[in-house]
Amino acid sequence: MKKIYLSVLSLAVVMGASAQQTAYVTKHGNDVSGNQTAAKPTINLEKAVSVWSDDFSTPSNWSIAQSGAENVEWTIETTEAAMPNAAATLYPFASASLANGYALINSDGAPGNADGNGNIASTITSTTTIDLSTTPNAILKFNHNYRWWQESRGVRVSGDGGSTWTDFDLTYTVASGNTFPNGQPYPDAQNSLNPQEEVINISAVAGGSSDVVIEFYYDDGDFWGWYWAVDDVEILAQPLDDVQVLSAWFSGATNGGSEYGRTPIDQVDTDYILGAEVYNFGVNDQTNIAVAADYNSSAITSASTAALIESDSTEFIEATETPSLSVGMYNGTYTAVSDDETGGADFGNNVYERNFEITDDIYSVDGLGNQPASTLDIGVIGTGSFTDAEDGLVVAALYQFKSASDVSGIRVILDAGTVEGGEIYGSIKDTTTFWADDMTSLFNSSVATVSAADIAAGYIDVWFPSVINLNAGVYYAAVELYSNAGANDIVIVDDRTVAQPARTSAIYIPGDQSYTNGTGIGVQLLTGNGWGVGIEENTLDGVSIYPNPSEGIVNVSNDNNMTNTIVVYDMVGSVVLSTEASAATTLDLSGNGTGIYVVEVSNNNGTMVERVVIK
Repeated sequence: MKKIYLSVLSLAVVMGASAQQTAYVTKHGNDVSGNQTAAKPTINLEKAVSVWSDDFSTPSNWSIAQSGAENVEWTIETTEAAMPNAAATLYPFASASLANGYALINSDGAPGNADGNGNIASTITSTTTIDLSTTPNAILKFNHNYRWWQESRGVRVSGDGGSTWTDFDLTYTVASGNTFPNGQPYPDAQNSLNPQEEVINISAVAGGSSDVVIEFYYDDGDFWGWYWAVDDVEILAQPLDDVQVLSAWFSGATNGGSEYGRTPIDQVDTDYILGAEVYNFGVNDQTNIAVAADYNSSAITSASTAALIESDSTEFIEATETPSLSVGMYNGTYTAVSDDETGGADFGNNVYERNFEITDDIYSVDGLGNQPASTLDIGVIGTGSFTDAEDGLVVAALYQFKSASDVSGIRVILDAGTVEGGEIYGSIKDTTTFWADDMTSLFNSSVATVSAADIAAGYIDVWFPSVINLNAGVYYAAVELYSNAGANDIVIVDDRTVAQPARTSAIYIPGDQSYTNGTGIGVQLLTGNGWGVGIEENTLDGVSIYPNPSEGIVNVSNDNNMTNTIVVYDMVGSVVLSTEASAATTLDLSGNGTGIYVVEVSNNNGTMVERVVIK
């Protein structure tokens, strides 16, 4: 059976974001976008006290039962090789105690498994009851790792020794309107984090009980699924008072919720919204919660309050400020206090770091290189990420110009998994046409071929033939990627640290449609006209290259009779033809095979580069 992998890339939006456009289909196998799962805020457990734990190092602590038609059940493993390499970002399972043992149910590894052969269903249950008689407020925590297909997965808890159970389903919310052919909905996340920490309040079921039992259940629904790995199960005593800052933001008031890791000084907003997502993890309701933001030791400050946050509830607390900004880095902290929690030894989760930069000439939706290590969350996206998108994939980042500005080029942040030889074409696109699936450009760059030096540097600059000027408005900075049918993958770093509105970054899959990404993709704008170096002319007087596409014969005109140096490169950057000509000449590329070639013509007046398709 062919598995179709789905990734939904919009993150939870903090402020005023539009809903995700739609889901899209990814490759079978180790696709580089495997970690595009939206990262949910991590609850900090520094104030919670452990009262019971198990790391699967003693198999007799667990009983295993198989209830499906297929004879497959949970196992306790001690090596990473036991789990399938379902995605590059999920393997190996990054459990701290993996070598001691972990629980695994592996639908993908079942011999002869296929849709309709019968379901795989199994449970793994703690064999000894857990005494929580002195713990009225209990939290279940565990680490897990999975790739979703169409299965059900969850944990159930009993407070009476297994006579009755309460299920906590972990099959997550679905994306609205999208279904499999059998009518089942797509999930909102196919891949877990690695590891993904799960925190569940089980007080109502198990708090104060001396006969608590924990059970993990799995059913692949008679579909050839993937797997689920679980480790480091723990029960914690919930703290009485625990206010936590889960995320924070500094967003231009007219930016529609988008946050920019770097903003040119001539594009700053007058007003900015400073705020934080505050969660009450404690047992007690919290009153008079105050959030204070401080950048660069009071260079920018803000204060806002909420009267009440009930237990297990979240509030967004924010204020609008008019800061005085100048070129430089701004390192910020957001601190939350309440009537019952104003400091102390376990106050770390009340503080959140958030950085941004004001620049002379770089505009970036990502904060790569600036994000605090405490909050950094990085993914990747590229030509290996999507079905039938190895050549022609468009990746774009949204930029909002308050005033007219010169733009010299686009900087693409490259992951080390990039292979030299791929080609990148930059452009500026109208947002309306982009969402009409029309990839017509307002401006086009020269071609840039990725080199080993670019990969080592971690970025490549793609230049416009000459400096362009953008009027005030909203644009996509886009790059079109060509990997020679996957031989020269281009992998772009994706900054997922800051939750963004869905359309802040986006993709277009050739022959398909445009999709939202909802992250800070590493596609930056080089603004101003002072960059200069590396800009090539797309045209030379008296020189043209035709026809394009061609069946193998390419003509280079020479109306001025200058001596032209002509070099033809294939998609891996190898020279396939080199010649000099003082008159019009014909290039025969028919013996080199079909594909995309780069024809570079240069003389004393400059250089032109054109991509030619041989069909």
